[in-house]
Amino acid sequence: MKKITVSLIAEKAQVSPATVSRVLNHRELVMEPTIQRVEAAMRELGCQIENTVTVSKETQPLIVLNIPGIENVFYQEIIRGARVSAKAHGCHLLIHESHLNKGNLLDFCNLLRRVDAAGVILLNRVSEEGLNQIRVIAPLVQCCEYNEHADYPYVSIDDSRAAELATEYLLSNGGSKIALINGPGNFKYARKRQEGFMNALRKAEVMIPKQWIVQLPEVSYEMAYAAVCRLLNSDSRPNAFFTISDVFAAAVIRAAKRFHLHVPRDILVVGFDNIELSSMTSPSITTVNQPKFQMGYTACEMLLELIEDPQEEMKSLLLDTELVIREST
Repeated sequence: MKKITVSLIAEKAQVSPATVSRVLNHRELVMEPTIQRVEAAMRELGCQIENTVTVSKETQPLIVLNIPGIENVFYQEIIRGARVSAKAHGCHLLIHESHLNKGNLLDFCNLLRRVDAAGVILLNRVSEEGLNQIRVIAPLVQCCEYNEHADYPYVSIDDSRAAELATEYLLSNGGSKIALINGPGNFKYARKRQEGFMNALRKAEVMIPKQWIVQLPEVSYEMAYAAVCRLLNSDSRPNAFFTISDVFAAAVIRAAKRFHLHVPRDILVVGFDNIELSSMTSPSITTVNQPKFQMGYTACEMLLELIEDPQEEMKSLLLDTELVIREST
């Protein structure tokens, strides 16, 4: 007897294997015409349709989530949010770690084909050409990082506005000499947060030395510590720091202690992300909270809708941030 697989049913019904699996496991999430088409294909193939059909784990749809680097703790809550959504819909989640670029995009696309990916969540900013190549294989949703020039849906935050509000808060609390500790410029978040920082300074008519804008090649605590020490060791030092990561903010606090400076009396510090570390330092870090879990969860939910109906017009979403006031200011 010929084995009837989900892939065979999907081919017969002209839908994705993910759609067949959802009809079998979570039919309440599938539109009725699609259910009828899948069930018709099953009948033609000789499948018996029962009220409850058990599908083996091997047939569950696989979603691939690509992240730039697993060592960045910021991504942990995003992964958790995506995992919760995927599990609720009977899907597996595969974490793929790599900075996607022209050099390795073909390998990534080959991986998607090998694992028969039902959909892709991207936390890297990918060129429009690269996004088009991925979309030929599977539906995709961008998360956090996104290509604003490409017509693919994304879930993110308004990094520029969040940074501007954080900088305005420092200015209003006496931080007139503010330094920026920024991350790698190839990321959208780093460029946009610097843009917001500069917007706030320009509105307040505050000028700072060029060397107070520090661009680091990666989110590294040790790199940030060394950079802040250089600034604090100069004759004219900042009295406030806006950092694009809580990891950098923690490095500022450590550097301030080395130079016998009190936070927040001598140095004000604001971080970004609100990772667990921000409430564990002494003093605890004032930071911009990103809805990390919600971003991952929402990105996966959007992707599942696209898997169900690839022709659906999906709107992108910018989620709200908030400034969490703690001891460092």
